[in-house]
Amino acid sequence: MHNQNLNPSITRNWYTKLACFVGIAGVTTLISFPVLAKFFPRYALFQPSASNNYPDRGSQNDIATTLTHNSKFANLAKELKEAGLLDTLKQPANFTLFAPTDEAFNALPKDVFTRYSDPKNRIRVLKYHLVSRAVLEKDVDSGAIATVEGNPVRITADSEGEVKLNDASGKYPSTATKNGVIIEIDKVLLPPGF
Repeated sequence: MHNQNLNPSITRNWYTKLACFVGIAGVTTLISFPVLAKFFPRYALFQPSASNNYPDRGSQNDIATTLTHNSKFANLAKELKEAGLLDTLKQPANFTLFAPTDEAFNALPKDVFTRYSDPKNRIRVLKYHLVSRAVLEKDVDSGAIATVEGNPVRITADSEGEVKLNDASGKYPSTATKNGVIIEIDKVLLPPGF
């Protein structure tokens, strides 16, 4: 049985409350996307952390300066300087740098490091870690990212959401700088035929 005597002000008040609830839920959902990224690593890698525990998250420094101030990238900063690429990473452009840690450089086999030490090979390998644009989550679906060196880096995500760049793992959180993003990786990437 329908009640024909509904009070219009009660109905309007109920719709107003429902609209407010839906609006608040929508805004909360949009704001929580960076937080949700922590639980979905595939997305997290491409979204720099918003946590205050990461001091470079909103760095006003360029990639080069950010690298030189982070002790875990001391080898990478030194190698980029020797190759003449550190100044490139000060340019006002939009770069993505796949940044091997000092541990990754130290883990290179002796014969690979010997080949890497040749200046031409050093430049080639380091350019293979550099992308001249922002790398986005949609690049995982394409399967490859073109590098400054010329050869693409294979990008995949496993069933648990871990992002792999060739055989290196991308580490969350990435670091935002004023001219791009630094994505920490656990291995030195070697271009095909190296």
